[in-house]
Amino acid sequence: MSSCCSNAEVKSRGLWRDISWFAVQTKPRRESFASQNIEKLGIPVLQPRIKFERLIRGIARSASKPLFPGYFFSQFCPEVSFESVKVTRGVLRVVNSGGMPIPVPEKVIREIQDRIEEDGLIQIRPPVLTPGIRVTIQSGPFEGMMGRVERELDDHRRVAIFLETLFNARVLIERRWIEAEAA
Repeated sequence: MSSCCSNAEVKSRGLWRDISWFAVQTKPRRESFASQNIEKLGIPVLQPRIKFERLIRGIARSASKPLFPGYFFSQFCPEVSFESVKVTRGVLRVVNSGGMPIPVPEKVIREIQDRIEEDGLIQIRPPVLTPGIRVTIQSGPFEGMMGRVERELDDHRRVAIFLETLFNARVLIERRWIEAEAA
């Protein structure tokens, strides 16, 4: 039994001395503030952001938001920087278990980094809407109605939907206003 405990101790000491990526939880809506403060300490951060469209006075505008609201990643050696990162302004905590920070696998970080485009943002591509998929309209004049996709238009912004709840009508809907049901 003591060999098991000492084995875990050895593993945790190795983790404590290794430079790894860790998830950092921030205070609400303080991701940028906290990550900038950590960068000022000379510690690398990865704060993935995504593009999205939102309507402002009826006009679609591009904006960005955190891919993981309330979190970002930071690369450091816990033995050297754990305490500094924990007390950085804007940081709530470093994700941990029993006081030991939990490293994020390098593969996960690489996959996120590989999806970042030239503008520094990640483009989330909406799923393909194949004919027959059931969808719910999330906003717009037909909000709350359900239907089936007939086809996606060539501009990839509008979808022809057969509305089952409106006397079997066919309508064109902005793609961003619908959500496909889980298969």
